[in-house]
Amino acid sequence: MAARSLLSPAVRYHLTKNAIEASAISGTGPKGRILKGDVLQFLRGGQAVPSAAIAAPSARAKKAAAPSKLKPTIHIPKPVFKDIPNSGMRTTIARRLTQSKSTIPHSYMSVECPVDQIIKIRQQLKAEGRGVSVNDFIVEAVASALVRVPEVNVWWQNEEAVPLTSADVGVAVATDAGLIVPIVFGAHRLDVFQISETVKKLAGKARDRTLQPSEFQGGSISVSNLGMYGVTHFTAIINPPQASILAVGGAQLRPSTDDSLGVQTVVTITFCFDARAIEERPAAEFLNVLRRNLETPRVSLPM
Repeated sequence: MAARSLLSPAVRYHLTKNAIEASAISGTGPKGRILKGDVLQFLRGGQAVPSAAIAAPSARAKKAAAPSKLKPTIHIPKPVFKDIPNSGMRTTIARRLTQSKSTIPHSYMSVECPVDQIIKIRQQLKAEGRGVSVNDFIVEAVASALVRVPEVNVWWQNEEAVPLTSADVGVAVATDAGLIVPIVFGAHRLDVFQISETVKKLAGKARDRTLQPSEFQGGSISVSNLGMYGVTHFTAIINPPQASILAVGGAQLRPSTDDSLGVQTVVTITFCFDARAIEERPAAEFLNVLRRNLETPRVSLPM
């Protein structure tokens, strides 16, 4: 075995560089001394036995041999759902509402309307076995307000406002196939009881899908009421050729506006209108008339 101290710097360099133990090489120098040529010849012959491999695996080898510490795979269950194709009605609704919202400049005004008197009248009617909804009173009040403020009773067609001669009020009805708005034609000529019967018939036909096109096309204005779902305020999308729609929220208690220090029941109604066809002044006047109509409903009760 060649003593490490007898190795020349060049030999030590090549031994260290190639991780070769000196005892693995037979020296050809004086007294068996390992020469630089011996190391190079050993390398060319491919007979090198790295000392690190003999004694112990290198740090790199240990790292390669060690089992990899893989992170555990987390299996996230895929959501379970079912694609439901749109019905013809829903496809039509989507197209028309998208067109309306993207081409009509919607403006909005809201007013809180007292309905305590309506609630009182409904309780009396219910005791008599006559069912009339708050929405029926709203339809009657809207028709009357359209007559009082004709500037609101218009369509927008051919880049101009077209006045209408009849107060035809649409009532939004939710069905399995989608939302449809049958129309109470000539609502200004009907009392609240006639309106109630008409709305019930139209809503039944809408849910049975037996409405005729003439029963839901046209109209002066639409009424969308979400109060029964606990919604207090929302906005709606205009249904062309109409130029406006009313969004009716649910009843809420508010401090009374008189000196009684009591409370009153109000509903928030948002008037959504086409700013091209209806100006702000008649829009505000229409809401004021509507508010007064609901505050003092026109209905005669038997004595």
